[in-house]
Amino acid sequence: MAGEIKVGLWGGNGGSEWDMGAAYRITNIKIRAGDNIDAIVITFTRYGLTETKHFGGSGGTPYEIPLQEDEYLVGVEGSVDTLGRITLVRNLTLRTNKKSYGPFGTSGGKPFSVPVASGKIIGFFGRAGTMIDAIGVYLAPN
Repeated sequence: MAGEIKVGLWGGNGGSEWDMGAAYRITNIKIRAGDNIDAIVITFTRYGLTETKHFGGSGGTPYEIPLQEDEYLVGVEGSVDTLGRITLVRNLTLRTNKKSYGPFGTSGGKPFSVPVASGKIIGFFGRAGTMIDAIGVYLAPN
């Protein structure tokens, strides 16, 4: 995985830092969401091995996005909002080269988006406790 870049970190500074690194291919994404994004669970391959990493808590409704063999992420958008003294990721929409999934979570807050003109999203990083406090992405050329 050469040439990937980290983009963003949208959200607050609560929770702990997490980073799945850059993957060869993301094969499945599960998002747990209610009023906010509770968790993101990513299954990916890297160096010939398949791994699944869970970031965030266990609340919210689970949604699953199995990516087809020739499907990859080309955009992430959402919003972050400050509730009381904590800033969290309110909602997420994932776009692939085939379709759009979401939005998951609730509307409101300050929007962010990562449209990828050429290339793909091959990983995520951020901050999380019982919810996703912040999120960013790894971009790679096609």
